[in-house]
Amino acid sequence: MQRLGYTRYVAQGGDWGNAVTEFMAVQEPPGLLGIHTNMPATVPANVSKALAFQQAPPADLTPEERHAWDQLDFFFKNGLGYAIEMNNRPQTLYGIVDSPIGLAAWMIDHDARSEEMIARVFDGKMEGLTRDDVLDNITLYWLTNTAISSAQLYWDNAHHPTGGFFDPRGIKIPVAVSVFPDELYSAPRSWAESAYPKLIYYNRLPKGGHFAAWEQPELFSEEIRASFRSLR
Repeated sequence: MQRLGYTRYVAQGGDWGNAVTEFMAVQEPPGLLGIHTNMPATVPANVSKALAFQQAPPADLTPEERHAWDQLDFFFKNGLGYAIEMNNRPQTLYGIVDSPIGLAAWMIDHDARSEEMIARVFDGKMEGLTRDDVLDNITLYWLTNTAISSAQLYWDNAHHPTGGFFDPRGIKIPVAVSVFPDELYSAPRSWAESAYPKLIYYNRLPKGGHFAAWEQPELFSEEIRASFRSLR
């Protein structure tokens, strides 16, 4: 950012972008005023431990927190297969670079909520994306032959002790959070306030999922503007 001439700036991320953005916030580089995330790392330690050991949820969870627990519990039990494979043996996934059908199946099936959304799109229902959007995204990986090389990130993270993906990281600078209903989990305000002492913005959206910037660009851009308004 300094090389580009920016002395004051903000950062935004979701999914792996959230991990990058939050580690930027932990480092607190000069000029970084705050961050925005649409997949925040807010899960309390007792909840994270219970999920990891497949224990019962803590008894004191609010309805909003219990909903987040149910989403996380489903994801850890049913949605992590792709990540485990890429964590351990990314180079064995040659089927997704040998066949465009294999690649399409891998990308469409890797996340239950995204799969449901894509299925609705192909049934003719508008979800912010079109059939062409989905096929374009798959084609981008196919033509650039990056399906396996992009999985290397999972290997790198799995073999570097950075803590759990959803564990709070001790961020002290201002943070803004947008919660989209079809994300892997909907971070409760209580968890966000605990994870981010300087929470400057929190909002729950009526639609949108894991790839919010792609699925709902108008809502997403409005969230970014609202999130950082107080920092201008």
